[in-house]
Amino acid sequence: MNSTHTVGLRTCVGLGIALTAFFFGGCATASNSTSMVAAPAAPITKHADSVSVNVTGGSETSSMGASKIANADFAEAIKASISQSGLFAKLAAAGQADDYHLEVAIVRLDQPVFGFSMTVTIETNWTLTRCSDKSVAWQKAVLSTYTAAAGDAFAGTTRLRLANEGAARNNIKDALTQMGALTLP
Repeated sequence: MNSTHTVGLRTCVGLGIALTAFFFGGCATASNSTSMVAAPAAPITKHADSVSVNVTGGSETSSMGASKIANADFAEAIKASISQSGLFAKLAAAGQADDYHLEVAIVRLDQPVFGFSMTVTIETNWTLTRCSDKSVAWQKAVLSTYTAAAGDAFAGTTRLRLANEGAARNNIKDALTQMGALTLP
């Protein structure tokens, strides 16, 4: 290998590391449940029933990795969204609802590695089950995206967290809007 090629290679690697640190730099922070709270997009039918909520498929955020969405944080955002919208009259602890149980699985969370604008896509499966007979009252796969632009935050880790929260918020809004259109027995 000649010295010009070696210097060029080192320069490219150094530039790549510097750009990654600039666009993605800093420690990752977990998605905030209060920033994921959503309101339905349309008027809803309010149900005089109780519901419990469980979330699976999320991931905890590592300070050295990318921002993620934890099960507990997504569940808290869903519960707060249901409570604020009045979709169900009562929220119950998991397994303690008399009327309905809502199971939400985070199937996919697509995130960019770095960039000026960061678009996150989240895919979830929502299943509302009647507790009395274990029948499925409503089931839907919901796919949502959100883009956090460079102007939203300087640090890439913050933009990624904002994009996570926005995608999750849009996902909850879409699901609650659809559940709000249901006529439950």
